[in-house]
Amino acid sequence: ILAIKECCEACPLDVELTIKSDSRTMIDGLTTNLSRWEDEGFLTVSDGRAIQTTVARLRERKANTYLQWVKGHSGETGNEAADRLADEGRQAELPTMINMHVTQELRLPGAKLQNMTQSLAYKIIKDKKMNTRACRKALKRRATKRNMDLAQGAAEDMNKETCAPQTIWKSFKNKDFDRKIRAFLWMSMHRGYKAGDYWSKFPDFDDWAICKECEITESMGHILTRCDAPGREKVWELASQLWRKKTGEDMEPTFGEILACGVIKKKSRGESRLYRILLSESAYLIWKLRCERVIGGKPGASDQEIENRWRWTINNRLEIDRLLTNTKWGKHTIQKSLVLQTWRNTLANEDRLPEDWTGKAGVLVGEG
Repeated sequence: ILAIKECCEACPLDVELTIKSDSRTMIDGLTTNLSRWEDEGFLTVSDGRAIQTTVARLRERKANTYLQWVKGHSGETGNEAADRLADEGRQAELPTMINMHVTQELRLPGAKLQNMTQSLAYKIIKDKKMNTRACRKALKRRATKRNMDLAQGAAEDMNKETCAPQTIWKSFKNKDFDRKIRAFLWMSMHRGYKAGDYWSKFPDFDDWAICKECEITESMGHILTRCDAPGREKVWELASQLWRKKTGEDMEPTFGEILACGVIKKKSRGESRLYRILLSESAYLIWKLRCERVIGGKPGASDQEIENRWRWTINNRLEIDRLLTNTKWGKHTIQKSLVLQTWRNTLANEDRLPEDWTGKAGVLVGEG
């Protein structure tokens, strides 16, 4: 968007200008979506100030300005050169100073009250609060930064491409995660649970920081991927069996992969979705087993109990998927084809089931 602004500033106001871009979002934003964004004061879009400044530069022009979409990486000379310049900008050691001044007559302050809804007002207030110094400081906590680095590294290793922190934060809201899983991933990223080093600050409770089974300082990464207490090894063994049945591959997730499971891509939509479900539900079950043992004072669960609880958890997700293929659920309906892709090659007695089993009750996942 700032490249469009710079083009407008570099070209004389009375000379016709054609701007080519491979960003459909920006072209639509400066044309079909512009009226709505202006009514909302550019407060609901990312880089709202940059978009507002670009719109002001476009309106300053006296000659016609044309926006043309071009396909990315199609050999368009200007587009390829723009990509190279963008890469140079990302790698630059010093930031570029950009003039964002907008004259008063071209500035539209705030959002229109006549277009305001309770939902829109809440979103704007929330976004403004997130931009305060206190919130920015909270998001830059060292623990959060370390965990985000782990998640980004895992996503890059699995997807073979870089993944922005915003993408990982947004993935926690994925529809494949229910509310408790979303909260669990968010708290784990922030190291918000009272475990491990948290108790070291209190002299009378410093022994609570130690994992009694392994005799080392506890952490979420330790609990989910390394702890020898009953639960972790058995849960991942069961998850790996089902994943092997689906793909022929083993599943040995790192803590970073668990945090990034919402953005990790597999060979198909179905595999990616099952991967998200298996990792998130299995990790959350391990955490629950740990809390029952450490906080609730219960003895460690037997392998049979752990297996029964894991199978109930995964079969419950399967049943919810099956029920949500019914169109009576409206916007919550899941595509039948996606559900079939997700659970293909994982079901018990699958060769005896109809091709479309979503209308049949009692379908269960099979054993590895």
